[in-house]
Amino acid sequence: MRPRRLFALLAVGMAMAAQAHAQPAGQAMGHTPGDPLEKWNRKFFAASMAADKKYFLPISRLYQKLTPGVLGLAIHNFVTNLGEPVIVGNDILQGRLRRGADDFARLVTNTTFGVGGIIDLAKRQGLPHRENDFGVTLGVWGVKPGAYIFTPLLGPSTQRDSIGKLVDAFMSPLTWVDFPGHFTLEVSTTLAGAFDSRIRAQDQLEAEMAGATDPYATIRADYLQSREAMIRGEEAPVVLPPLDEPGEPAAPAPAASPSPSASAAPEPAGAVIVDAAAIAPQPAPPAPSDAEAANDPDLAMVTAQPCDRDLTAATTRLAGL
Repeated sequence: MRPRRLFALLAVGMAMAAQAHAQPAGQAMGHTPGDPLEKWNRKFFAASMAADKKYFLPISRLYQKLTPGVLGLAIHNFVTNLGEPVIVGNDILQGRLRRGADDFARLVTNTTFGVGGIIDLAKRQGLPHRENDFGVTLGVWGVKPGAYIFTPLLGPSTQRDSIGKLVDAFMSPLTWVDFPGHFTLEVSTTLAGAFDSRIRAQDQLEAEMAGATDPYATIRADYLQSREAMIRGEEAPVVLPPLDEPGEPAAPAPAASPSPSASAAPEPAGAVIVDAAAIAPQPAPPAPSDAEAANDPDLAMVTAQPCDRDLTAATTRLAGL
């Protein structure tokens, strides 16, 4: 049996087992809603983490050393390009036609001009890789996730996503196209994809585990929220901070303009207090009388005294006679 089908059938088998025992386990043990098999999931999770630390992570790091730099990037691009037809198919099934057109353009660009996907030219053209699968398609159609499942070989999943893995395996062109070396290519790309994904997830996994009081619950919440984000059509999955880690401090709000009532509030030491009345427009002072203007040295010199004006008026009257 081909590796993709084997893993998919294993996931579906776990989903069917969870369906068979979901109600009794959930009622008898009162576990977290949506996780009726929490007891068994936690056992599988602990065993997987121990095996990962002892075997899978060291092998993945060895793979990284054997495929450094450009070689590792080329393998990553090639494996990613092999999964693009499944992504395009799910875009169409979800009714996201524009996104499907972008992903199809990405597939054609990288397959033809990117030497079979070894070079990710589409990303430079503004067409990045976006994850998608039939589990997301079922979610878009309204199918509920069902019971949460942690499978030793496949990691976190749900009943809905386990069935989606089986459908994706049958949607892949590699399942139906036969050619010399087909089995070798499928096994090698499956293993390379697993090692590559494990190395790329290391930083995020360490960040989540660093301050988590319950690593199992943290991984479960991260997976479920990320899947819901994909169903809503968000470009990036939700990345949760580690549990018990304080959030980023809020940015200080911009200072508001002072209100008239703020003048009565106490000011900090050393602050310069400006009286609003001092800068408000003041009414113009009354014009000084002629006598005051003549006797005030600070005012401009007055060239016409009252007696001068009286003499001028008298002269005018005499001239009129």
